[in-house]
Amino acid sequence: ICLNSCAMSESSTSAGSACSSRCRCAWRRSSARQSLREAAAAVALDEGALRRLVSSNLAASEAEMREMLLRGAPQHEAQQRASFGFNQTMQRACMSALEQRDLSLIHYARRGAASLGALQRLGALAPAWLLTRPPGRPVRLQLEELADTLDGSREAREYELRARLVRSVTEGAYNKLRPPPESLADPSVDHVISARDAARLRGGGGIDAVLVLDPEPALLPRHALAEASAELRRLVAQRTQESINPCNRGSWHGFLPLDADKAARQGLGPSTLALLRKLGALPALVSRCGWGRPLVLPPAVQLGFYPGGSGARYSPHLDRNPGEVGLKREITFLLYLNVDWDTDRHGGCLRLHPPDRASGAPVDVAPLGGRIVVFQSGKQLHEVLPCDGADRLALTLWCEYE
Repeated sequence: ICLNSCAMSESSTSAGSACSSRCRCAWRRSSARQSLREAAAAVALDEGALRRLVSSNLAASEAEMREMLLRGAPQHEAQQRASFGFNQTMQRACMSALEQRDLSLIHYARRGAASLGALQRLGALAPAWLLTRPPGRPVRLQLEELADTLDGSREAREYELRARLVRSVTEGAYNKLRPPPESLADPSVDHVISARDAARLRGGGGIDAVLVLDPEPALLPRHALAEASAELRRLVAQRTQESINPCNRGSWHGFLPLDADKAARQGLGPSTLALLRKLGALPALVSRCGWGRPLVLPPAVQLGFYPGGSGARYSPHLDRNPGEVGLKREITFLLYLNVDWDTDRHGGCLRLHPPDRASGAPVDVAPLGGRIVVFQSGKQLHEVLPCDGADRLALTLWCEYE
């Protein structure tokens, strides 16, 4: 059609030039769309098949756990073994899928600069600055950097993919287990977070919005905190697993129910039950002062253990990254259980990072027994530094948005 139009316009040079210009623009737009379609096909990942695999393996894991319980295995042991088997199976499946996807991406990128540009526009490069700094680099060098980056980031991407898939499959059932904060309110902790504290937290603008609380009176008397800490340290060997997060190597994590009846059925002692009850009551102190959206509680809190002298640490991270689907962490509540902690000798601080370097230097918070730290999960960048000479223990409650 365009060629015919040009032929009929030969008597008018300006009209012919305009038509030619329109033809070239249309061709470029069509070519760009085709490049993006090809790039999208090259980086496609069949998450539907992986979600079906998650569902089938969750069912198999639950069946395995029921069988172990029928044979008389303790519940925590059955849960631990079933969870470990599920994660191992899904880890292999997700890693294999990413390896195939990365090979396809590299094969497409080798076509040249245009393909690399299409991948960049699609947002498929990791990281995107490979094509923007410094300019004018040879395509060969860009491809080498892309391949190295994909290899180096695959383990972390696998962990993120697996977590996202599990959340998407279990979200419906999980949402039914999330009560409002007011359901666990406890007047005995009303003094811990004031209305002014809640307003500062709600501001969420940098380290100044982080609450570092040493309440008086403490959540538990010193002797009761020591009892709870000793019991939870014994549980580390029974109910935790070593972290499979590549950013959090060497640490151990497990979960304890917030529900008082479930926690009691697990045989936890009175000091530990009291600690869980009071930790679970803290989000209500923030919720009653008003928040931007409705808050709900998770069914469990995380027990985190960092062995002293092991070099275990958690690299700088957010508890909820921008754009994460299914992860609804809104406010992080940390409770430290390290009685007689000596920061100078033991280290293990929580390091809080400012929003940018111009905002100031990082701030280190000692994980002293009974101390509570509260911040917005999706805004405060933080890390856990290695500890020496003593094991570091903490409970984490992630209050979520509805």
